[in-house]
Amino acid sequence: MSRTTEEAGIGAAPPAVLRTPALRRCVEVAQALAHGEGGPVDVLHLFLSVACDSEADTRSRLVMRATAWHHFFTDETYREVAEGAGRTDARTRAVPFAPAAAAVLSRLAYWTTRTGDETADTAHLLLACLETGTDDKEMRKAIRTLGLSGRVALSQAMTVRREVAAADRQLNHRGPILSRSRRDRPTPYHFQAPHRAIGPRKGRAISLRSQMTSAAHVSSHLQSHLIRLHVWVGWWHQLGIFAALSVTIWASLTVTPWSALWLISVSIRRHVASPGPRLGCDAALVVASAFLGIPWLLVATALVCRLIDLLDGRLALLQIRGDVGDPALTESALQSDRRADRRAAHFYRTLKFRRRLTPE
Repeated sequence: MSRTTEEAGIGAAPPAVLRTPALRRCVEVAQALAHGEGGPVDVLHLFLSVACDSEADTRSRLVMRATAWHHFFTDETYREVAEGAGRTDARTRAVPFAPAAAAVLSRLAYWTTRTGDETADTAHLLLACLETGTDDKEMRKAIRTLGLSGRVALSQAMTVRREVAAADRQLNHRGPILSRSRRDRPTPYHFQAPHRAIGPRKGRAISLRSQMTSAAHVSSHLQSHLIRLHVWVGWWHQLGIFAALSVTIWASLTVTPWSALWLISVSIRRHVASPGPRLGCDAALVVASAFLGIPWLLVATALVCRLIDLLDGRLALLQIRGDVGDPALTESALQSDRRADRRAAHFYRTLKFRRRLTPE
Protein backbone atom coordinates (compact mmCIF):
# COMPACT_ATOMS: atom_id res chain seq x y z
CA MET A 1 0.00 0.00 0.00
CA SER A 2 1.40 3.36 -0.95
CA ARG A 3 1.90 6.24 1.45
CA THR A 4 -0.74 8.29 -0.38
CA THR A 5 -3.26 5.50 -0.01
CA GLU A 6 -2.52 5.13 3.69
CA GLU A 7 -2.96 8.86 4.27
CA ALA A 8 -6.31 8.75 2.50
CA GLY A 9 -7.49 6.05 4.90
CA ILE A 10 -8.07 3.56 2.07
CA GLY A 11 -7.38 -0.15 2.45
CA ALA A 12 -7.97 -3.46 0.74
CA ALA A 13 -10.98 -5.55 1.67
CA PRO A 14 -10.08 -8.31 4.14
CA PRO A 15 -10.84 -11.80 2.80
CA ALA A 16 -12.60 -12.95 5.97
CA VAL A 17 -14.78 -15.71 4.51
CA LEU A 18 -15.15 -17.78 1.37
CA ARG A 19 -17.27 -16.08 -1.29
CA THR A 20 -19.45 -17.37 -4.09
CA PRO A 21 -18.47 -16.50 -7.68
CA ALA A 22 -21.51 -14.21 -7.92
CA LEU A 23 -20.39 -12.25 -4.86
CA ARG A 24 -16.84 -11.90 -6.17
CA ARG A 25 -18.24 -10.61 -9.46
CA CYS A 26 -20.43 -8.04 -7.63
CA VAL A 27 -17.39 -6.74 -5.74
CA GLU A 28 -15.51 -6.41 -9.04
CA VAL A 29 -18.49 -4.54 -10.55
CA ALA A 30 -18.42 -2.15 -7.57
CA GLN A 31 -14.74 -1.52 -8.27
CA ALA A 32 -15.56 -0.87 -11.94
CA LEU A 33 -18.26 1.63 -10.94
CA ALA A 34 -15.83 3.40 -8.61
CA HIS A 35 -13.13 3.39 -11.31
CA GLY A 36 -15.51 5.17 -13.68
CA GLU A 37 -16.01 7.90 -11.08
CA GLY A 38 -12.29 8.19 -10.36
CA GLY A 39 -12.49 7.32 -6.70
CA PRO A 40 -12.31 4.46 -4.21
CA VAL A 41 -15.13 1.99 -3.70
CA ASP A 42 -17.84 3.39 -1.42
CA VAL A 43 -20.75 1.64 0.29
CA LEU A 44 -23.13 2.89 -2.39
CA HIS A 45 -21.06 1.20 -5.12
CA LEU A 46 -21.29 -2.13 -3.30
CA PHE A 47 -25.00 -1.65 -2.70
CA LEU A 48 -25.81 -0.82 -6.33
CA SER A 49 -23.69 -3.69 -7.65
CA VAL A 50 -25.53 -6.24 -5.51
CA ALA A 51 -29.02 -4.71 -5.64
CA CYS A 52 -29.00 -4.18 -9.43
CA ASP A 53 -26.87 -7.19 -10.35
CA SER A 54 -27.05 -8.10 -14.05
CA GLU A 55 -27.61 -11.75 -13.04
CA ALA A 56 -31.33 -11.87 -12.27
CA ASP A 57 -31.27 -15.05 -10.17
CA THR A 58 -28.68 -14.29 -7.54
CA ARG A 59 -29.84 -14.45 -3.96
CA SER A 60 -29.77 -10.68 -3.55
CA ARG A 61 -31.88 -10.12 -6.67
CA LEU A 62 -34.43 -12.66 -5.43
CA VAL A 63 -34.61 -10.75 -2.15
CA MET A 64 -35.08 -7.50 -4.07
CA ARG A 65 -37.99 -8.97 -6.03
CA ALA A 66 -39.54 -10.60 -2.97
CA THR A 67 -39.67 -7.21 -1.22
CA ALA A 68 -40.55 -5.15 -4.35
CA TRP A 69 -37.40 -3.06 -3.88
CA HIS A 70 -36.38 -3.76 -7.48
CA HIS A 71 -39.11 -1.35 -8.64
CA PHE A 72 -37.39 1.59 -6.98
CA PHE A 73 -34.29 1.68 -9.17
CA THR A 74 -34.34 3.31 -12.58
CA ASP A 75 -33.54 1.55 -15.85
CA GLU A 76 -30.52 3.83 -16.11
CA THR A 77 -29.12 2.43 -12.85
CA TYR A 78 -29.57 -1.15 -14.07
CA ARG A 79 -27.82 -0.26 -17.35
CA GLU A 80 -24.97 1.43 -15.50
CA VAL A 81 -24.38 -1.66 -13.36
CA ALA A 82 -24.58 -3.93 -16.42
CA GLU A 83 -22.03 -1.75 -18.21
CA GLY A 84 -19.79 -1.90 -15.14
CA ALA A 85 -19.96 -5.70 -15.27
CA GLY A 86 -18.76 -5.55 -18.87
CA ARG A 87 -15.67 -3.43 -18.22
CA THR A 88 -14.06 -5.26 -15.32
CA ASP A 89 -10.35 -5.83 -15.93
CA ALA A 90 -7.03 -5.73 -14.11
CA ARG A 91 -7.17 -1.93 -13.74
CA THR A 92 -10.61 -1.89 -12.15
CA ARG A 93 -9.72 -4.76 -9.82
CA ALA A 94 -6.91 -2.62 -8.45
CA VAL A 95 -9.29 0.10 -7.26
CA PRO A 96 -9.00 0.33 -3.44
CA PHE A 97 -11.83 0.31 -0.93
CA ALA A 98 -12.80 3.23 1.25
CA PRO A 99 -12.83 2.48 4.99
CA ALA A 100 -16.64 2.29 5.06
CA ALA A 101 -16.70 -0.18 2.14
CA ALA A 102 -13.99 -2.28 3.77
CA ALA A 103 -16.06 -2.31 6.96
CA VAL A 104 -19.03 -3.62 4.97
CA LEU A 105 -16.98 -6.46 3.52
CA SER A 106 -15.60 -7.29 6.95
CA ARG A 107 -19.18 -7.99 8.09
CA LEU A 108 -19.69 -10.78 5.56
CA ALA A 109 -18.46 -13.40 8.03
CA TYR A 110 -20.99 -12.23 10.63
CA TRP A 111 -23.95 -12.37 8.26
CA THR A 112 -22.85 -15.72 6.87
CA THR A 113 -22.89 -17.16 10.38
CA ARG A 114 -26.14 -15.36 11.19
CA THR A 115 -27.99 -17.05 8.31
CA GLY A 116 -26.42 -20.46 8.96
CA ASP A 117 -24.51 -20.55 5.67
CA GLU A 118 -20.95 -21.61 4.96
CA THR A 119 -20.12 -19.26 2.08
CA ALA A 120 -20.74 -15.54 1.75
CA ASP A 121 -23.11 -14.80 -1.13
CA THR A 122 -24.78 -11.71 -2.57
CA ALA A 123 -27.53 -11.64 0.08
CA HIS A 124 -24.92 -11.31 2.80
CA LEU A 125 -23.39 -8.33 1.03
CA LEU A 126 -26.85 -6.77 0.72
CA LEU A 127 -27.44 -7.26 4.45
CA ALA A 128 -24.03 -5.80 5.32
CA CYS A 129 -24.73 -2.73 3.15
CA LEU A 130 -28.09 -2.14 4.85
CA GLU A 131 -26.50 -2.61 8.28
CA THR A 132 -23.60 -0.17 7.89
CA GLY A 133 -25.17 2.11 5.28
CA THR A 134 -26.77 4.36 7.90
CA ASP A 135 -23.36 5.98 8.41
CA ASP A 136 -23.16 6.98 4.73
CA LYS A 137 -25.14 10.05 3.66
CA GLU A 138 -26.22 8.75 0.26
CA MET A 139 -27.02 5.28 1.60
CA ARG A 140 -28.99 6.81 4.47
CA LYS A 141 -31.07 8.79 1.97
CA ALA A 142 -31.68 5.68 -0.16
CA ILE A 143 -32.69 3.58 2.85
CA ARG A 144 -35.20 6.19 3.98
CA THR A 145 -36.63 6.94 0.53
CA LEU A 146 -36.98 3.32 -0.58
CA GLY A 147 -38.13 2.01 2.80
CA LEU A 148 -35.30 -0.52 3.02
CA SER A 149 -35.10 -2.67 6.14
CA GLY A 150 -32.39 -5.13 7.09
CA ARG A 151 -34.86 -7.29 9.03
CA VAL A 152 -37.15 -7.67 6.01
CA ALA A 153 -34.16 -8.47 3.80
CA LEU A 154 -32.90 -11.08 6.28
CA SER A 155 -36.27 -12.80 6.48
CA GLN A 156 -36.56 -12.99 2.69
CA ALA A 157 -32.93 -14.12 2.34
CA MET A 158 -33.76 -17.12 4.51
CA THR A 159 -36.80 -17.88 2.36
CA VAL A 160 -35.12 -17.80 -1.08
CA ARG A 161 -31.87 -19.53 -0.09
CA ARG A 162 -32.73 -22.69 -2.08
CA GLU A 163 -33.74 -20.93 -5.30
CA VAL A 164 -30.57 -19.17 -6.38
CA ALA A 165 -28.54 -19.46 -9.57
CA ALA A 166 -25.61 -21.84 -9.71
CA ALA A 167 -23.01 -19.08 -9.26
CA ASP A 168 -24.53 -18.04 -5.94
CA ARG A 169 -25.15 -21.43 -4.31
CA GLN A 170 -23.53 -22.48 -1.08
CA LEU A 171 -20.51 -24.75 -1.29
CA ASN A 172 -22.28 -27.47 0.68
CA HIS A 173 -24.87 -27.62 -2.13
CA ARG A 174 -22.33 -28.35 -4.86
CA GLY A 175 -22.10 -32.12 -4.44
CA PRO A 176 -22.90 -34.58 -7.22
CA ILE A 177 -26.53 -34.86 -8.27
CA LEU A 178 -26.28 -38.66 -8.53
CA SER A 179 -24.12 -40.64 -6.14
CA ARG A 180 -23.78 -44.23 -5.05
CA SER A 181 -24.60 -43.46 -1.44
CA ARG A 182 -27.72 -41.48 -0.62
CA ARG A 183 -26.07 -39.53 2.19
CA ASP A 184 -23.72 -37.88 -0.34
CA ARG A 185 -26.57 -36.33 -2.28
CA PRO A 186 -26.89 -32.57 -1.86
CA THR A 187 -29.87 -30.77 -0.45
CA PRO A 188 -32.43 -30.30 -3.26
CA TYR A 189 -32.25 -26.95 -4.98
CA HIS A 190 -33.11 -25.30 -8.28
CA PHE A 191 -30.23 -24.92 -10.73
CA GLN A 192 -31.79 -21.64 -11.73
CA ALA A 193 -34.57 -19.81 -9.97
CA PRO A 194 -37.81 -20.05 -11.93
CA HIS A 195 -38.97 -16.76 -13.42
CA ARG A 196 -42.10 -16.33 -11.41
CA ALA A 197 -43.91 -13.48 -9.73
CA ILE A 198 -42.69 -13.41 -6.13
CA GLY A 199 -43.09 -10.88 -3.41
CA PRO A 200 -45.53 -8.02 -2.93
CA ARG A 201 -47.03 -6.70 -6.15
CA LYS A 202 -49.26 -3.91 -4.84
CA GLY A 203 -48.96 -0.95 -2.52
CA ARG A 204 -51.07 -2.59 0.20
CA ALA A 205 -48.85 -5.68 0.24
CA ILE A 206 -45.73 -3.51 0.44
CA SER A 207 -47.17 -1.59 3.38
CA LEU A 208 -47.41 -4.87 5.33
CA ARG A 209 -44.33 -6.70 4.07
CA SER A 210 -42.39 -6.49 7.35
CA GLN A 211 -45.18 -8.51 9.00
CA MET A 212 -45.16 -11.23 6.33
CA THR A 213 -43.50 -14.12 8.11
CA SER A 214 -42.58 -17.34 6.38
CA ALA A 215 -42.07 -20.88 7.63
CA ALA A 216 -39.96 -21.89 4.62
CA HIS A 217 -36.75 -22.12 6.66
CA VAL A 218 -38.25 -23.23 9.97
CA SER A 219 -36.94 -26.55 11.23
CA SER A 220 -37.81 -26.45 14.94
CA HIS A 221 -41.00 -27.90 16.42
CA LEU A 222 -41.33 -24.82 18.61
CA GLN A 223 -41.65 -22.54 15.59
CA SER A 224 -44.15 -24.90 13.99
CA HIS A 225 -46.37 -24.95 17.10
CA LEU A 226 -46.01 -21.18 17.45
CA ILE A 227 -47.33 -20.67 13.93
CA ARG A 228 -50.31 -22.97 14.55
CA LEU A 229 -51.12 -21.19 17.82
CA HIS A 230 -50.89 -17.82 16.07
CA VAL A 231 -53.38 -18.94 13.41
CA TRP A 232 -55.76 -20.19 16.11
CA VAL A 233 -55.52 -16.94 18.08
CA GLY A 234 -56.01 -15.00 14.84
CA TRP A 235 -59.36 -16.70 14.27
CA TRP A 236 -60.51 -15.91 17.80
CA HIS A 237 -59.33 -12.33 17.32
CA GLN A 238 -61.54 -11.92 14.29
CA LEU A 239 -64.51 -13.37 16.20
CA GLY A 240 -63.78 -11.00 19.09
CA ILE A 241 -63.78 -7.99 16.75
CA PHE A 242 -67.11 -9.10 15.26
CA ALA A 243 -68.64 -9.51 18.75
CA ALA A 244 -67.32 -6.15 19.93
CA LEU A 245 -68.67 -4.36 16.86
CA SER A 246 -72.07 -6.07 17.24
CA VAL A 247 -72.39 -5.10 20.91
CA THR A 248 -71.23 -1.56 20.11
CA ILE A 249 -73.91 -1.11 17.44
CA TRP A 250 -76.58 -2.53 19.77
CA ALA A 251 -75.52 -0.28 22.69
CA SER A 252 -75.31 2.81 20.46
CA LEU A 253 -78.84 2.30 19.12
CA THR A 254 -80.63 1.17 22.31
CA VAL A 255 -78.69 2.51 25.33
CA THR A 256 -76.62 5.62 24.56
CA PRO A 257 -74.89 7.01 21.47
CA TRP A 258 -71.76 7.46 23.60
CA SER A 259 -71.20 3.71 23.21
CA ALA A 260 -69.83 4.44 19.77
CA LEU A 261 -66.70 5.73 21.49
CA TRP A 262 -65.57 2.13 21.86
CA LEU A 263 -65.18 1.98 18.08
CA ILE A 264 -61.93 3.85 18.71
CA SER A 265 -60.63 1.01 20.86
CA VAL A 266 -61.62 -1.66 18.34
CA SER A 267 -60.16 0.24 15.37
CA ILE A 268 -56.73 0.93 16.92
CA ARG A 269 -54.64 -2.09 15.94
CA ARG A 270 -50.98 -2.92 16.53
CA HIS A 271 -50.20 -1.77 12.98
CA VAL A 272 -51.27 1.74 14.03
CA ALA A 273 -50.13 2.15 17.64
CA SER A 274 -47.92 0.37 20.17
CA PRO A 275 -49.41 -1.48 23.18
CA GLY A 276 -48.90 1.46 25.55
CA PRO A 277 -51.11 4.00 23.72
CA ARG A 278 -53.73 1.33 23.02
CA LEU A 279 -54.00 0.35 26.68
CA GLY A 280 -54.06 4.01 27.69
CA CYS A 281 -56.98 4.61 25.31
CA ASP A 282 -58.81 1.62 26.79
CA ALA A 283 -58.28 2.87 30.36
CA ALA A 284 -59.63 6.31 29.43
CA LEU A 285 -62.70 4.75 27.82
CA VAL A 286 -63.36 2.57 30.89
CA VAL A 287 -63.37 5.67 33.11
CA ALA A 288 -65.58 7.54 30.64
CA SER A 289 -68.02 4.62 30.48
CA ALA A 290 -68.74 4.94 34.21
CA PHE A 291 -69.88 8.57 33.74
CA LEU A 292 -71.63 8.22 30.37
CA GLY A 293 -73.78 5.22 31.25
CA ILE A 294 -72.21 2.88 28.70
CA PRO A 295 -73.23 -0.75 29.47
CA TRP A 296 -70.52 -2.87 31.05
CA LEU A 297 -71.27 -5.71 28.63
CA LEU A 298 -69.77 -3.55 25.91
CA VAL A 299 -66.78 -2.66 28.10
CA ALA A 300 -66.11 -6.31 28.94
CA THR A 301 -66.45 -7.42 25.31
CA ALA A 302 -64.07 -4.71 24.08
CA LEU A 303 -61.50 -5.50 26.77
CA VAL A 304 -61.59 -9.22 25.96
CA CYS A 305 -61.05 -8.29 22.30
CA ARG A 306 -58.09 -6.12 23.35
CA LEU A 307 -56.53 -8.95 25.38
CA ILE A 308 -56.75 -11.28 22.38
CA ASP A 309 -55.26 -8.51 20.23
CA LEU A 310 -52.30 -8.17 22.63
CA LEU A 311 -51.76 -11.96 22.57
CA ASP A 312 -51.95 -11.95 18.78
CA GLY A 313 -49.36 -9.17 18.61
CA ARG A 314 -47.06 -10.97 21.03
CA LEU A 315 -47.22 -14.18 18.98
CA ALA A 316 -46.52 -12.18 15.81
CA LEU A 317 -43.49 -10.59 17.49
CA LEU A 318 -42.15 -14.01 18.55
CA GLN A 319 -42.69 -15.35 15.06
CA ILE A 320 -40.82 -12.46 13.43
CA ARG A 321 -38.04 -12.89 16.01
CA GLY A 322 -37.71 -16.46 14.77
CA ASP A 323 -37.65 -15.33 11.14
CA VAL A 324 -34.79 -12.89 11.67
CA GLY A 325 -33.07 -14.82 14.45
CA ASP A 326 -33.11 -11.85 16.83
CA PRO A 327 -34.50 -12.59 20.31
CA ALA A 328 -34.05 -8.92 21.29
CA LEU A 329 -36.39 -7.60 18.57
CA THR A 330 -38.82 -5.08 20.07
CA GLU A 331 -42.24 -3.75 19.16
CA SER A 332 -40.74 -0.30 18.57
CA ALA A 333 -38.37 -1.78 15.97
CA LEU A 334 -41.33 -3.31 14.17
CA GLN A 335 -43.07 0.05 14.30
CA SER A 336 -40.03 1.53 12.55
CA ASP A 337 -40.26 -1.18 9.88
CA ARG A 338 -43.95 -0.47 9.38
CA ARG A 339 -43.23 3.22 8.86
CA ALA A 340 -40.59 2.25 6.27
CA ASP A 341 -43.11 -0.03 4.58
CA ARG A 342 -45.67 2.77 4.40
CA ARG A 343 -43.09 5.11 2.84
CA ALA A 344 -42.19 2.45 0.29
CA ALA A 345 -45.86 1.82 -0.51
CA HIS A 346 -46.40 5.54 -1.07
CA PHE A 347 -43.33 5.65 -3.31
CA TYR A 348 -44.61 2.62 -5.23
CA ARG A 349 -47.99 4.26 -5.86
CA THR A 350 -46.26 7.46 -6.96
CA LEU A 351 -44.09 5.60 -9.47
CA LYS A 352 -47.10 3.65 -10.71
CA PHE A 353 -49.14 6.83 -11.18
CA ARG A 354 -46.28 8.41 -13.14
CA ARG A 355 -45.75 5.17 -15.12
CA ARG A 356 -42.15 4.93 -13.98
CA LEU A 357 -42.22 1.50 -12.33
CA THR A 358 -39.23 -0.60 -13.29
CA PRO A 359 -40.38 -3.92 -14.82
CA GLU A 360 -39.15 -7.35 -13.70
